[in-house]
Amino acid sequence: MEDTQREGMSFKENIIAECREVFVIVRETYDHLKTREGIILMSTLLGVMIWGPKGTPIFSEFLTSWLKEIPAEELWRDQILSFITGSVVLVVVPICIIKFVLHERLADFGLGLGNFKLGSALTLVLILVSIPLFCFGSSSESMRVEYPMLYRGLTDAARIQRFNGGSFVLYEATYALFFLTIEFIFRGYLLFGLSRRFGRYAVLFQMLSYTAWHLVKPLPELSGTLLWGFATAAVTLRARSIWYVFAAHYLLNIFLDCMILHGQGVF
Repeated sequence: MEDTQREGMSFKENIIAECREVFVIVRETYDHLKTREGIILMSTLLGVMIWGPKGTPIFSEFLTSWLKEIPAEELWRDQILSFITGSVVLVVVPICIIKFVLHERLADFGLGLGNFKLGSALTLVLILVSIPLFCFGSSSESMRVEYPMLYRGLTDAARIQRFNGGSFVLYEATYALFFLTIEFIFRGYLLFGLSRRFGRYAVLFQMLSYTAWHLVKPLPELSGTLLWGFATAAVTLRARSIWYVFAAHYLLNIFLDCMILHGQGVF
């Protein structure tokens, strides 16, 4: 009907009419951003953008001179900045939104214990199934360059020279912040936040976002992201908590780091 009405319009009138339609779409989209789901989606997008690819904050280059004043090695400073930034923009900020904007319970976003017995059992299965895949990943050259992130980009010889047992243990302990950030923003805030309205489509939404963030990662890791995103979302939904997948993800990556360093002759 609309196309029929426009047949008698001049080219100029058609352009004006189309511009009005575009404006309507933009305005209606903006209105949707003010809904519960819109707030969750946009705050997630903005937070992930600020955290940056590989967890390298987009503002890090502006802090170069200040970071050099911190009494720590450059590789440590990079990870400290990454972990703190991720924790703030993708954990603390969403929690504040849940409590003070949405006025909802944190447990409804996966921060409760959920079903402990089921969650523990599924976590054990997830770990056992994943160990062979992580072993395979540890033999990949691209993965050996990327991990552990504390020694990212260093040669085997440089890693052997710089390795310090106490520093490595401390790094692995703080590494938990990284996985809390990952699991809460994708499998907690985004998954549970969107499942009320979109149902199982929320699994797809978080998986696509999670995979997009991994596009700059090594190919073996990127390839496994699709399966991991689906599997961990399913486990999280069944257990009604992020903590079980967090534990599996964290422990498996400690295992990966140790396997890589062992293979490089570090220990």
